[in-house]
Amino acid sequence: MLLSVWRSIIINSWILFLYCYANNHFYKGYEVVRVLPKTNEHLQLIRHFEDNYGGKLKSCRDLNKLIYYFILNRYEVVRVLPKTNEHLQLIRHFEDNYGVDRWSEVLTINRDVKMSLPRKQAPKIKKLFKQHGIDVKILHNDLEKLIQKSDDISKQHKIRTKRLTVNIASSHLTGYLRYQEIVEFLKEQHRRSPPLRNFTSLFSIGSTHENRSIWTIRIGKPSARRNILIDCGIHAREFISPSTCLYMIDKLIGEVNNGRVSLLSVFNIYIIPLLNPDGYEYAQTERRMWRKNRALNGYYHNPDSKCIGVDLNRNFGYHWMENGASTNPCSETYAGPHQDSEPETRSLQRFIKQSSRHWDAYLTFHSYGQYWIYPWGFALHMPDDYIELNNKATIGSEALKRVNGTLYKIGSAANLLYESAGGSDDWAKGVGQIKYVYTVELRPSDDMNDEHAHFAFMLPETFIEPVGQETYVGVKGFLRSLITSRSQKSLSKNKY
Repeated sequence: MLLSVWRSIIINSWILFLYCYANNHFYKGYEVVRVLPKTNEHLQLIRHFEDNYGGKLKSCRDLNKLIYYFILNRYEVVRVLPKTNEHLQLIRHFEDNYGVDRWSEVLTINRDVKMSLPRKQAPKIKKLFKQHGIDVKILHNDLEKLIQKSDDISKQHKIRTKRLTVNIASSHLTGYLRYQEIVEFLKEQHRRSPPLRNFTSLFSIGSTHENRSIWTIRIGKPSARRNILIDCGIHAREFISPSTCLYMIDKLIGEVNNGRVSLLSVFNIYIIPLLNPDGYEYAQTERRMWRKNRALNGYYHNPDSKCIGVDLNRNFGYHWMENGASTNPCSETYAGPHQDSEPETRSLQRFIKQSSRHWDAYLTFHSYGQYWIYPWGFALHMPDDYIELNNKATIGSEALKRVNGTLYKIGSAANLLYESAGGSDDWAKGVGQIKYVYTVELRPSDDMNDEHAHFAFMLPETFIEPVGQETYVGVKGFLRSLITSRSQKSLSKNKY
């Protein structure tokens, strides 16, 4: 049975095609497979695997994953310091035309920017940077080693915490779950809640290009009249984001079962743990650094494009394409052929607008950087209620800090990071008319002096629990401040 056919994979100037076949039987726990080498490079690669990975490859999936890791070492990770607007424009030019993947959310003068460069293009890119007076510091010569380091730490964590994985309800603490595991987790959590009191409901708000459901869970007392919406995983490679949503779901249902329902008597909390399941599953199994969804641009949108995927957080139809997005389907920030073109985008929009619910707040969780930010992203000017938005963000981030001492920066998206339009946060406030809207960029920090900053999107699974703990406390602190604000307004009205 053909398990996997590697598409054309470009390594420097040659193309590698590897076919991995399984014979449907195993020998001493190993899957019997065959590959078809077609070049001398293929033979060298097989010998390399024999010499270095002989005892570690047990299936076609292992082999294909290793081939991808082998390709990743053709990328290097660098840091640059833009000092002028011309420098910023040059970085954007490289993103659109040279396959540069900018990791840093912040793109502003005199702030370090981390990015990965394709090895084939790296000498030319670094030369152009230097010609324009931009210093380049190489952080990692080999992206594979960085991913492998994160994986090794995660494997050790799983061994130490193996006792926690006796059931699916606790598996979110020990690893980044696959899509189907997340679905099973949600079903198990729904079963855990008291059935007679209707504290939870589980449903899909739509489907993706690859027909995966976008699952949503509601947690709260049926009589609660106020509503909170939380989503995670809009960007595929940000694995800590869905895990944080799963952690919050687990804790909220635990509080229901223990009778602690003060918040849930006021709020129905709707959580979408994975808004981009196609991209996430692809990042889990094939390309760890994948960011976008899996739209077939050449089929659905642009007949001339062979590149796949739309950046969902540039696709929302509010000041779409005004800033910080690309019209190039191969770019990591490709905004789509038109606003609201993607099924994931439209599913979230329908859920917000077509329901009879009044939404008190919308929080969308990303990584990385440790920011608690509010609109606007499309422009530098602030919303009229920015002082109130800032105050509530401060309350949430201070509550979060008390758990592990983790510091978050607070401000508007455009002023704290850079101008970028088409985000779900701007749309939720500008079109969805939700008052309290925030994007929370989780750990690690983007401060180069932080000991964990080098992991970026590849935060090891050891961080799932501490990040979940502090974020949950921060969100609860924020929600309590909404209750206090409503109470104070009521008292003020009664006074006069």
